[in-house]
Amino acid sequence: MWHRCNTLLELSSRFTDCTLLSCSDCAAKPEQLGWGMKKVLLASISGAALMAIAPANAADLGRRPVYTALPARVPVFTWAGCYIGGNIGWGWGRDTVSIPNLAETTGVPELAGVSLPSVTGNTQGVLGGGQVGCNYQFAPNWVIGVEGDGEAAGIKGDVNESVSFTDPRTGAPNTVTGTAHAQTDWIASATGRLGWTWDRVMLYAKGGAAWAGDKYSADLPAFNEHIETRVTRPGWTVGGGVEWAFWDNWSAKVEYDFYDFSTRNLTLPGTIFGVSEVVPGINIKETISSVKFGINYRFGAY
Repeated sequence: MWHRCNTLLELSSRFTDCTLLSCSDCAAKPEQLGWGMKKVLLASISGAALMAIAPANAADLGRRPVYTALPARVPVFTWAGCYIGGNIGWGWGRDTVSIPNLAETTGVPELAGVSLPSVTGNTQGVLGGGQVGCNYQFAPNWVIGVEGDGEAAGIKGDVNESVSFTDPRTGAPNTVTGTAHAQTDWIASATGRLGWTWDRVMLYAKGGAAWAGDKYSADLPAFNEHIETRVTRPGWTVGGGVEWAFWDNWSAKVEYDFYDFSTRNLTLPGTIFGVSEVVPGINIKETISSVKFGINYRFGAY
């Protein structure tokens, strides 16, 4: 006959607490059976909870931390740094020749106080060379820098002129006809620069000291006379331009410069009727303008 103790015995074979009970004990001690059942239920619940928690904890312990990658830093363009480059352009100038004291120039004392009217000639030609400089950017769109440049030039021109004056020795008019030649072989400058930038575009002004290598000559056919001299002339320059950084460390610029070499009193040696002579007291005023296109390679951080 099936007895409920059979069921309890079956349970007792699975759970430790019931193995302590016999069938007769189950019938004789029902309270002990109840306590055993409670222990069985508690053990079952605890085991199930541990089984649920353990995998979760194991999963948490094995999970690697996730790091979010920072966005790549975009390099900020700057004009700061040094550069070297080349240029080519066109120059044009004005040379004004005057003789304030003909007695000094000719060596004839009777011509003291006699001056000849000034004569102005125009010059023009190609120039080209290179430049080197450094920039510092601040505040944050302003750029200040220094630059040195030098160009070989073929800026030259001739003027043919007949100058009339009254000869104090005879009281009669006299005329001197001749050809004057002016040529600028090179120009150099050392300047400061100040610019305003819009990212890769810079508008700038510049100014400083300048030098020019000039050659002057004159021919007076009536006296079979030729005089000539070469001179380095100091002066000053101002200018400005726009520069565009078009690719990596490369930039291009267009620039205008004005040079003023003021008036200089020169002495020109030469010959007259085949005899050596020195002709002093010739004043020459010179100004030159130029437009140049240039390319720079920049060593600064980009």
